[in-house]
Amino acid sequence: MNHTGKYDFSAIRKHSLDRISKNLLAGQGAMVKIHGETVWEDYTGFASVEQGVPVSAESLFRLASMTKPITAVCIMQLFEQRKLGLLDDISTFVPELRDFHVAKLGPDNTVTDGGKAHRGITVFDILTHTSGIAQGDLGYRQSGEFFFPTYYKPGARLSELMPHVRELLLDCEPGGEMGYGAHVPFDLLGYIVELVSGKSFGDYVTENVLRPLGMNDTSFHLTPDQRKRLVSMYEAGDPAVKLMFADVPDAMIGFPESLEPGSCGLAGTVSDYMKFAEMLLNLGTLDGVKILDETSVRLMSTPLVRPGTVNYNMEQVWGLSMRVINSPFGQGPLPSGTFGWGGAYGTNFIVCPAKDLTAVYCTNLSNAGTVGAGTGAEFEADIFEAIGK
Repeated sequence: MNHTGKYDFSAIRKHSLDRISKNLLAGQGAMVKIHGETVWEDYTGFASVEQGVPVSAESLFRLASMTKPITAVCIMQLFEQRKLGLLDDISTFVPELRDFHVAKLGPDNTVTDGGKAHRGITVFDILTHTSGIAQGDLGYRQSGEFFFPTYYKPGARLSELMPHVRELLLDCEPGGEMGYGAHVPFDLLGYIVELVSGKSFGDYVTENVLRPLGMNDTSFHLTPDQRKRLVSMYEAGDPAVKLMFADVPDAMIGFPESLEPGSCGLAGTVSDYMKFAEMLLNLGTLDGVKILDETSVRLMSTPLVRPGTVNYNMEQVWGLSMRVINSPFGQGPLPSGTFGWGGAYGTNFIVCPAKDLTAVYCTNLSNAGTVGAGTGAEFEADIFEAIGK
């Protein structure tokens, strides 16, 4: 529903209904705030198609990779407390993770050892997706072929499997290439939080981010009531065919709930995540509760990958865990300086300081794709079409 007559955000709902009618979407939740005021909040479609349960403000969505910025906030809190440094080698915390080797593609299309990396991997490398750990085609192949099947099993904990990251050959020299570490690198950051704080990653996140912000419906481990409100997942294919039910367990993406992964493991409501986005817009504070120093938020939302890095994209550069729009003309509809990230299930959030705007969008589509994919990109375009760039 529209909360103000100043802007017309009805295109968000129109496009969602169009996708639902074409069997390209099951349901969605969307919220936009400007100057701290909710100017659009809408829930469309179904949390459960089979049972006819509509998506509502109480629906919990799998946040997927929108977990990563929350993990990064935990790292920045420990950085502020001088318990870790961004340029610390990860072997400082996990001694097994030193002397990595770089992968290369062999003549028979196999992944082979290309020799020892020139230097170690830093916390900063992981936060900027330049570590080389499972952030490109060769690393993803290794993850799928042996790493996930071997170690990401029911009951697994970060402490058990993260030392085995040493078995992965790197996609590139540390700091040498801008990629995307979908899972392993940010799970490793979660483990570093455990080691430095002395708490499980889930407990640390809850005590230091979720509870202080009032994100009471966001968790790695859902209560019975929350599980009832967790949206079912669907896969879209041929528009002529009904959506397929996708059996995704709990809040995970095929990972055991015990893991508490820093990359993808949280589930929560749209309004909960909006509190996180508003905290970032307000430079670390929400409703008088301080989560981060202003300097940390500015660092997170500043383009930090150096020009000349392989795959460098001058218009859309990594800050610490989040993309930052870095072009005078913006990226598509987004003004320069806008930052945020999304997830594989169509989740997306943006923070736009230039417009004093935050927005959160969630779907229950297993193959929606993340930032730049259909639903998320359409959501961004609809917002800035309504308010102007």
